[in-house]
Amino acid sequence: MAGKMGGPKAVDKATDFKGTLKKFLKIISEYKILIIIAFLFAIGSTIFAIISPKILGNATTKIYNGIIAKINGTGTINFNAIKSILICLAILYIISALFNYIQNLIMTHVAQRASYKLRKRISHKLNKMPMNYYDKQNTGDILSIITNDIDTLQLNLNQSATQLISSIVTLIGIFVMMCTINFTLAIITALILPIAGIIVMIIVSKSQKYFMNQQNYLGSVDGEVEEIISGHTVIKAFNAEEKSMQNFNQDNEKLCVAGFKAQFLSGLMHPIMNFVANLNYTIIAILGAIFAINGKITIGNIQSFIQYSRNFTNPIASLAQISNLIQSMIAASERVFTFLEQEEYVDEGTI
Repeated sequence: MAGKMGGPKAVDKATDFKGTLKKFLKIISEYKILIIIAFLFAIGSTIFAIISPKILGNATTKIYNGIIAKINGTGTINFNAIKSILICLAILYIISALFNYIQNLIMTHVAQRASYKLRKRISHKLNKMPMNYYDKQNTGDILSIITNDIDTLQLNLNQSATQLISSIVTLIGIFVMMCTINFTLAIITALILPIAGIIVMIIVSKSQKYFMNQQNYLGSVDGEVEEIISGHTVIKAFNAEEKSMQNFNQDNEKLCVAGFKAQFLSGLMHPIMNFVANLNYTIIAILGAIFAINGKITIGNIQSFIQYSRNFTNPIASLAQISNLIQSMIAASERVFTFLEQEEYVDEGTI
């Protein structure tokens, strides 16, 4: 991070990730009851969503058995049983959606209040800074902290907090449900975790520095814009338009490159994870068919298991995406806390 906040500098990671995280957690600690409630609703929503494919598989099995019985002349499809299953399934989906809505509402409130608290602290801090601080610092970069960095912190907190819990619960819950269907297939599916973990670590390690640079260069661009607007008369008087535009274009180009690299690397996550998921899906479909022929698994359970296996990589990709959000959030938080920790003006006449 830049020694002076007006000049961005390439870094590999936040200067003090753990320290910044502790300061951030302290800010939101007063909302811990609301956060715990939101987490409980997120867990409940996830659990209900995880159970649903297994119930849907039971409906598939009922239909398949009914068709076979009808072909053999020994029975027919039990539509009443299927109706009961579908009603139960609809109730689970409704409850899951309701819980998800409530947890999103709570976390939005927490994120808004936390950002409000930080903006208030920054506003108070601005009035206590010595005059020479403003002479040395880029005004636009200070404005970027108040607007862009706080907005980044607020948005990423709202998105990442409950998604983190939901993804972990989903990952564990899906594996448990797959084990109840067929342990062998579950273990085979779980083997993709090391592959996915390696992919995630490589992409995260490469993208982290670009997220930090993106925040720094954004502040520099804002500074150039503010100086061009506020000093328009002076720039005109000294014919410095070309120099101003040259400085702006340089910083804008750096922001463009850093933003592209950060988004490109994080955007690789889903296509790569989809490839891994499709490879796993193919293996499961072949082995599931063999097991079904040998009577080791029902048709409905194959359908449920395939659905679970398709969803198994989703929380892994989500965790990777959340890690990017957290990196961006910590990078923004570090800039905010660095400003808040600047030495304040002391009136020596009152001492």
